[in-house]
This record gives sequence, structure tokens and C-alpha cells, in this order.
Amino acid sequence: MARPNSGEELGRISGYRLTGVLGQGGQGTVYRAEDASGHEVAVKVLNDRMSDDAEERRRFFRQVDLARRVAPFCTARVLDMGMHDDRPYIVSEYVRGESLERAVRQDGPRAGGGLDRLAVATATALTAIHRAGVVHRDFKPANVILGPEGPVVIDFGISRVLDHVPTQSGALGTPGYVAPEQLSGDQAGPAADVFSWAATMVFAATGRRPFGGASVPSVIHALLYEEPDLTGVPEPLRSLVAACLDKRPERRPAADDLVRTLTGGGTRTLEVAEPAARVRVPLRAILAVVVAVAVGAAVVVWPRGEPRGGPEAARTGLATGTATGPVTGSGLAGSGVEIGRPLAGHANDVRAAAIGVLNGVPAALTGSDDETARVWDLRTSQPMGKPLIGHTEWVRGVVLDQLDGVPVALTASDDDTARVWDLGGGGGSRTLRGHTGDVKAIATGRIGGLHVAVTASADRTARVWDLRTGKPVGSPLTGHTAAVWAVAAGQVGGAPIAVTAGDDGTVRLWDLGTGKAIGEPMTGHTGWVRSVAMGTLEGRPVAVTGGEDMTVRVWDLTTRTQAGAPLAGHTGAVWSVAMTNLNGRAVAVSGSEDKTARTWDLATGKAMGAPFAKHSDAIWSVAAGLVDGRPVAVSGSRDQTARAWSLGSGS
Repeated sequence: MARPNSGEELGRISGYRLTGVLGQGGQGTVYRAEDASGHEVAVKVLNDRMSDDAEERRRFFRQVDLARRVAPFCTARVLDMGMHDDRPYIVSEYVRGESLERAVRQDGPRAGGGLDRLAVATATALTAIHRAGVVHRDFKPANVILGPEGPVVIDFGISRVLDHVPTQSGALGTPGYVAPEQLSGDQAGPAADVFSWAATMVFAATGRRPFGGASVPSVIHALLYEEPDLTGVPEPLRSLVAACLDKRPERRPAADDLVRTLTGGGTRTLEVAEPAARVRVPLRAILAVVVAVAVGAAVVVWPRGEPRGGPEAARTGLATGTATGPVTGSGLAGSGVEIGRPLAGHANDVRAAAIGVLNGVPAALTGSDDETARVWDLRTSQPMGKPLIGHTEWVRGVVLDQLDGVPVALTASDDDTARVWDLGGGGGSRTLRGHTGDVKAIATGRIGGLHVAVTASADRTARVWDLRTGKPVGSPLTGHTAAVWAVAAGQVGGAPIAVTAGDDGTVRLWDLGTGKAIGEPMTGHTGWVRSVAMGTLEGRPVAVTGGEDMTVRVWDLTTRTQAGAPLAGHTGAVWSVAMTNLNGRAVAVSGSEDKTARTWDLATGKAMGAPFAKHSDAIWSVAAGLVDGRPVAVSGSRDQTARAWSLGSGS
């Protein structure tokens, strides 16, 4: 890293006093600075101006906020962000030291224990980055700083941030280290970072890139069509690097696989069955290995094709974890018992979940911050078909339904669109366009003989769509004064209605036939309301909502008043709710920031059984339904998995 220039003449950016220039490049200028307490920080000011578009700025800040969630293990923490003269800036921890690129060019390649420590530290950093839902997309020797406390990875998430800035320089990455899918314009996921990590390790071990060439076009040609030159890379690193440089991203190991292998965890669990079933190791376990904590552990890998619980579970049609309790005489585990294996395959938070039936098979549909939706067989806990790829931002809402007898999936995304996917074999999707902000939720219903979707958006509106044509029906539903996060659709007194909720803390009822609000907004929650579900309670139509105030609330849709006291018990914000019926008993399911899901008897206002506490992080989404006639719930989490669990017999 270049030695900073000193001097007060550089001025200030917000509350940061600039004391020197650390470097300049295509993305921007990096300054050394001091915060208000006198601590040294690095301030990166991007070259290109950002427009006055509020939505564009909001997306930029959201991407930087994701980077702030990265655990500070071998990474330079992102501390702050803002605008200066219409240019975005990002403040991060200042790490003294030379870049790996400069060090290798000056002092030669790394070797022995130094190379091993470099590989472990940078792979651990990559695991932390991916764990936070960030893809680096420009991992290279220049972005690895050899600091006084070890190697530190910088600039993670910056390339993704540049997607939201109208830049002239672009955010492609650096030739020689960029993955093939980035060059071909395909979606760059965590596997692209693994490729770049491997190319960086080759440079560290040999002083050259794995794909050589005298010009940028020749380097790109080698990267796309030739095998890497790994001469001089020692074993066992060489074999691992070769696997990471596979031109097919689905065949590369994940970052946590790298750490496990590099630290002596072995390679036998790198892939189980297919790449989509790859076993993930929790970050806390990886770090325990890195710091050499002497703890013995056993990992059980269930045989391929056999559900947990053995032949008995296979006969019942549901895979049941033996560690979660016995199966009752009816073949149904008690409430809160996990069913089958975690639905693991998403590369980011699972934000949305739905339950339905696909070709006679009980299925779950999940939507994720990895910008995909996936369909799962709830009998086997395995994916059904390929991921639904097309959205360019987080998938926030999902629905399983049928359109004219053909199974369809519906998805809502932060890319301002919703999509209708043909799951009946015809393939393809139809895009619903019209919102001017993130589409946070989606529901389906009917207006007479018209099959419709209803979407909720950050643009403060809900909209109704003809599912057959993809065209809007009537005018937007307006009245919310902040982002609309949740929507449910159904009927009250034979009339088609929708219920919405949002950041203004209100719950609103709409007549879908007229597009008009019904009565005044329903209030009671303190703070935002992010979820709503509809059902019946003792013959009355009701809505259930969850909010920032950590409560679940029930609303009588006939009188538009709160029914009973709030359901309290969660210790974090309630992000999602669902409703179902257990042998005539109205039941709500809620998922919370406190990492638990809970089941509630709405007639008594009491919790049913113990909380479901298998997730290792916040629960963003819950859904309720039937699997082979048995009541179940599915929960989606920040831990990148969805899980199915029994709701009991309901008797």
C-alpha cells in the first residue's frame, strides 16, 4: 500500500479529517483519515456521481449495509457510508501493511507455513463475507493486505455496490483473477469468489497468475478456454486450487469447504450426493478450527436416498430426525419436532417460504437473497428441478398456486418486479412490471372468475394483476404512508378483499372489486408491521400480523378491531406469520429475529408447545400447510436454510 501523503489541506468528508492519499484506481480514491475520536480509518470515495434518484441511493446504502454485517475475521470492517458532493463514500477499518501483490513482487512468492497461513486466513475471510450474504467479486492480490496481525481482505462488496452507481469504469473485476462466468455476463455468486481466491493463491505461491498472456484479450482467452498453469504450487494446496479453478461454478468447493480442508478437516464431505446437497459447516465451527481449539466432534452423513430415521421414516413418507424426538403412533411427531433434513442450497438468507402440492408431491417454495427461488420435495428434503433464476435482487415473497390447472410459482423481488413461473413443464416466466420500488410481498386470490395476484411494494402501494395476461387490474391501492411489506388476499362476506401492512405501523383492508379502502386503518402495533396472514377464528374472518414490537396480533376483519390481547413471547421482532387449522382449531405460526418460531392457539391466545429453535439465526419467513395430510410449518432463516417441522396432530 502506498505511503500516505500528510497534510491538513486535504480537508474533510463528513466527520472524517483526511490526512493522506492511500491510493487511486478505476473505482475511486482511498484516503487515510481520522474519525472524531482520532482513530485512523480508510475512506474510499467512488469516482462516479450518483443520481438524485432516491431508490438508487437506497439500494446503494443497502448493499453497503450488507458489507457491514461481515464478521471481522480476517477482513477490514466496514464502519460507515454516505454521500459527498453526490459521490458515494465508504469508511472502513484502516489496516497498515503492504498488499499481497506488492509484497510478492518485491520479496518473492510465499512458501511453507507463510503460504499455509495466508490460504487459511483468506479462505476464512471469504467464508465470513459469504456468510453475511455478500459476494466480493473482485478478490485479488491487491485486495489482500498483509497487516501486522495477519492477512486482511479489503474491498468486499464494493463491486456489488458499483452496480447501483452509473459508473463508466464498470464492476467486472480484474482480468486474470475474475471467474469465467463474470466474463460471460452470467450471475456471479460465491463460487466466483472461490475461483478468484484460487487464482490469488497461485500468484502468492509462484509470483504469476494461473492464466497467462501478453495482453488482456489473451489472458481472457486463456481463462475461458485453457487449463491453469499450476507449476510451482505445492501439494496439497495445488489439488485444492485445481478444484477451485474449474470453469463450471457448480463444481467448485464452497469457501467453508476450503477452510475445513486447509485446516485438516478432510475432503470426504466436500460434496454429498450432488453439488446442491453440499454440507455447510457453521462459521463458529470453522473459526474454532482456525484458532486450534482442541475439541473432538463427530459428523454424521445420512446415506444417500434414505431419510433420517431409517426404514420406518421411509415408510411414513416423511424423513424424521432421530435427535428430535419419537414418532407417535399415528406417524406424526409432536409439535415443534423437525421433519427431515434442512432445505440447504441457497447461498444467502431465505426470505420467503410457501407450502403447496406439485404434481402430487407436497412441496415448499423458498425465496432468497441469492436472487433465486427454489422448489423442494418435503418428503425427501431434496430440491425439485432447477432454481428459478431471473430476478436481479433479493426474492422477498413467494406463492405456490395453479393457473388454469397448471402449477405455478409466484415470486416478488427487490428488483421492483414480480414473476409468474410455469412449473408444469412448459418452463418460462411472465414478469409483472409497474411498481417503482421493491416488491416486498405477493398473494393470490380471485375477483369473480378472474385469477389475480396482489403485490405490496416499497413504493407505498399495493397492485392487483391478472395472472393470465400479466396486466394490472384497476388502479394501485394507495393510502399507506411508508413501504408496504405484507399482503394477504381472501374473502369477507363473499367479497374479494386484501389486507396489507407496512412500515407506517398500520394494517389496512381493501375491497378488490372496487380498489377502495374499507374503513380506517387498524392500529395497535408499535413500530413497523412486516407480515400478515388471513384465516378464520370461530367462524369470523381474521387477519394475523407480526411486528417490530415483538408481538403477534389478531384482527377481526368484520369489525376491523383487534381481537383479544397481543400474543407475546418472542424476544425479537416478528418478521413473518402464517395461519392454518388443526382439527377445527385456528392456529398461527410466527417467526422472529430471536431465532425461534412459535405456534399459537388463537382461541386461547396461548402458545402451543415449545418454540421451534433449530435455526442458528433470525427467522425471516414461515408458512403452514399439509404434508400427506399432516400439519407442518416451514421456516426460512438468515442461516441460509429452510426447515420443516411438525405442528402436532391438532387434537
